[in-house]
Amino acid sequence: MYFKRFKMKKRKGFTLVEMVIVVVILGILSSMALMKYNNVQENAKKKADYATASTIATATIVAMNDGQISGDQVKVSELVSKGYLQSDVKCNSTGKGFDITINGDSVSISSNNEPYYPKPEESSAQ
Repeated sequence: MYFKRFKMKKRKGFTLVEMVIVVVILGILSSMALMKYNNVQENAKKKADYATASTIATATIVAMNDGQISGDQVKVSELVSKGYLQSDVKCNSTGKGFDITINGDSVSISSNNEPYYPKPEESSAQ
């Protein structure tokens, strides 16, 4: 008789406290994952901007060697109209266009006063 009552009182499932603890732990883990994903996304945009700036610099140098452009400021749309680039590109990080500056034989590219080409040296604090 005692054993029957003991079996009847034993319930299956989780208590409210256990469920709250699980939800809190899942919330902490998901917030950590979202912060990490945001950093990865920003780094990917930055690296894509460096690659795009390098392509623009190459097109600018080729246009300079062909004698198609002159002066110290060139626009990306000018490179597109002369056939050195396929389309007008914008910076992924800032959403603005790239600024091309020619100093003698060197080309520098920036967007929103942030240099993209030549790529600035990164600190090796890793």
